[in-house]
Amino acid sequence: MTGGAPIDPRVSQLERLRARIAGGEPMTGELASAFALAATALDPTATEETLGTLGGNGGITLYRSLVGWAALVPRERVLDIGCGAGGATREAALAVGPGGPVIGIDACEEAIAAARQRTAPELGIDYRLLRAEHLQSIPDRSVDCITASLVFEQIADLPQAAREMYRVLRPGGRLVASVMDFDQFRTADAAFFGAVLAVVGWYARGALSGRASRATMPRDPEDRAAFQRAGFATVEERDAQLIAVLETEEDAWNLFSRSLIGQLLDPLGRLDLRGVLAARVPHTLYLPIRFLRTRRPG
Repeated sequence: MTGGAPIDPRVSQLERLRARIAGGEPMTGELASAFALAATALDPTATEETLGTLGGNGGITLYRSLVGWAALVPRERVLDIGCGAGGATREAALAVGPGGPVIGIDACEEAIAAARQRTAPELGIDYRLLRAEHLQSIPDRSVDCITASLVFEQIADLPQAAREMYRVLRPGGRLVASVMDFDQFRTADAAFFGAVLAVVGWYARGALSGRASRATMPRDPEDRAAFQRAGFATVEERDAQLIAVLETEEDAWNLFSRSLIGQLLDPLGRLDLRGVLAARVPHTLYLPIRFLRTRRPG
């Protein structure tokens, strides 16, 4: 018999995936999706409590601005894909009112549990454990609008997910999403992130073979083809920025340590990352966000 506290299987899973990426296996497809899922399981409220609290130019916020661009009206039926802790899902429910059914789905059980805990019962949101590629419990043509906040980059099979989203939307229904737009960094912020990615490249080199090596969605040819072949109309784009004021080392660490970047690193890598951040604060970091909107023709 051995003493000590039992090992959390979620930690073990994350460490196994991290080792594969550190060994140079490209962080794409199922590996990227599995890593994001494992990281979310350990910290399901991270995005909502970090990026979700930031304001930005033109008064944008991560969830309210996404739902605002969806132009929801009362009683519309909404599906929020990759709902996480429910930030965008709750905004959508407030927009459509009590007569509008809202479903929030996520592949992470811990995220669904957090969303249910944070959601007032009167909002009537139906949270379900589902992957975007397999919306089997959502009927054909049953949804007026799909929202998706910072999740498309984590989907293992985007073409399959696009086909499923097209299937469940009614003709004329909208798809509105947000993605990180790392192509649009200011010069000072590019230097800041370059130093961070140097740490990632040393400790998790496979991560630089994934989304980091492609144009921001939907401009990458593979992404564009996924939406076009599913049948969606041309994707509209709107670029904005979230602003993170990093006055101290702790401000920077609180943001990065809870991100996927922080989760990619082993303890030594996290120590090096903290040193890099400490050397670059104070700094006001402008995080580029791209909002996307398309529709099912008809």
